[in-house]
Amino acid sequence: MKAQTMTANPSQSVTGIRLSTLFLGALIMLLLFSIVYVRQMCIRAGYDISSMTQKIEQSEIDYTYLLSKKSEAYDAENLYKKAKEMGLTMPDVRRTYYVKN
Repeated sequence: MKAQTMTANPSQSVTGIRLSTLFLGALIMLLLFSIVYVRQMCIRAGYDISSMTQKIEQSEIDYTYLLSKKSEAYDAENLYKKAKEMGLTMPDVRRTYYVKN
């Protein structure tokens, strides 16, 4: 019996190697770009979080300032002083009227 041997065409094996190398290179490039893109998105998310944190802190500062202004405005001494500045007087018995339903 004669053994049959197959001879490979050298151009086919070189083309197969080149295609597999090209495919592997493209896959590596895709992976590299994916990693860079994900990292860039993480950095952007970090900046967004930092910006939101600063806005929240500023809102809290504004809120505490407004609370202090409100408590100052509703202070009884302040109200009496402002009423006198506007020319208002305290009601007395002679100036009080009762209205029936």
